[in-house]
Amino acid sequence: MTALKIRENRLRRRLAKADHRLAKMPARSWLRQAHAPGYMVLDHTNTVRIGCSQWEYDATLSEAEAFAGTL
Repeated sequence: MTALKIRENRLRRRLAKADHRLAKMPARSWLRQAHAPGYMVLDHTNTVRIGCSQWEYDATLSEAEAFAGTL
């Protein structure tokens, strides 16, 4: 199993090639008390493409990787 940080870095590079970026839930976010740490994928116009359906940063790393596979 590939380490979480390695998977994040690979995903960040893949998204950067497609003019997108990966945002991770901030360490001191109030959302961490209620939800697991999550991700959002944003495009070059700062529009959320995935990860904000019910609350901010609600996408998992696997969902973000699947989205990047469709770019």
